[in-house]
Amino acid sequence: MLIIDIWIFGTLFLPYIIGAILSAIIIWVIRKKIVKKDKEFKILIYAIIIIFCVLVSRNLGYSVMGYLSEKPDKVYTKMKEINDSERLIGLSKDEVVTLLGEPLDSFSNNNRYVYDAGTTTNYFFFGERDFYDLFVMFDENDKVESTKIDFRPGG
Repeated sequence: MLIIDIWIFGTLFLPYIIGAILSAIIIWVIRKKIVKKDKEFKILIYAIIIIFCVLVSRNLGYSVMGYLSEKPDKVYTKMKEINDSERLIGLSKDEVVTLLGEPLDSFSNNNRYVYDAGTTTNYFFFGERDFYDLFVMFDENDKVESTKIDFRPGG
């Protein structure tokens, strides 16, 4: 139970802890360079450094932690590569079905196919999973005009 408590505490407060450590290092490095005449000035400089470091660490920390801990599954990796390479552009509906299989759904008179694009799992934040769809849009000649991967709300 103690390990889980430490993990939760560390997950929630890690950016703040990093900010505090960073500010301590900066203060340690510059402490002798600050004029020793005015103690209040020194305290003000230290407070500004601490606040700045903690705020910067907080703002950057959670997004960096999320990015580093988010792992895609094989389906997401494959679909992202297909989407990013734009290799579906210009293919017919039959060629898309041959390559990707039957779509989960089709919209607008079959001018848009929807495929499961896999999931990403964030292991740092309690295994939270995000689900994605690949949208394949066709032009009036039933050729692929564009593709897009988008977050699927509700999983």
